[in-house]
Amino acid sequence: MNKVFVYCLFFLSTVSFGQDSTTVVRKSGISAVIYANWSSTYRALKVNEGVFAKPIAQRSDETWTSFWSYGIGFQSEISNHFSWEGGMALQRNGEKYSFEEADTLYSYTTRYSYIAMPIKVYYKTGKAVKLIAGIGVVPQIFLGYKQDINWKSKNGIKGSEERKETVGYNSFVLSSVFNLGVEFEMNENWDVFILPEYRLQLTNGYGEKLAYKHFARAIGFNMGLLINI
Repeated sequence: MNKVFVYCLFFLSTVSFGQDSTTVVRKSGISAVIYANWSSTYRALKVNEGVFAKPIAQRSDETWTSFWSYGIGFQSEISNHFSWEGGMALQRNGEKYSFEEADTLYSYTTRYSYIAMPIKVYYKTGKAVKLIAGIGVVPQIFLGYKQDINWKSKNGIKGSEERKETVGYNSFVLSSVFNLGVEFEMNENWDVFILPEYRLQLTNGYGEKLAYKHFARAIGFNMGLLINI
């Protein structure tokens, strides 16, 4: 699916550059938005002080891992340089762990999935090529937890397990988001954008009965289309 999305962007860009490159006055200040996001994700993990608290132990050795997310929405001009954007996305974040010796292995990758509703304000400057800076908030509704576990024992036996959960986690979290990138005007109907992004989860994603508090971090980029209405 990721390759198909990239090929579509390339095709539309090629067609658009073959047309008149003169900047065209927009018929409307409203655009539909479709994009894919690739992010390297991690977390800040804190002990949930109280009866359910546990030492962080091996989880202190978890590392970054990457996921694709996808979104749609709309963007509306506020003024010549400012616009705002709202939409909905399937957003993923997580972490991974790996311990390996000569004859043993234990590893896992954890993924948290959300329905996200990003709300952003952008500042744009330029004509055919625009520089973009953006800031916003991302309300998120929890969909599920998935952990893929793999191991190999000393006697050479290999195994794997998939764990899925939908309870025990906060149903709603809030993140902040920051963007800085570029937007290319292809013709009067299409724009293409490449927008690096940093997300910072502000509220705890774990339920009150879990041993830790979990705050996701993500750094990556959005690439997508603005379809002018």
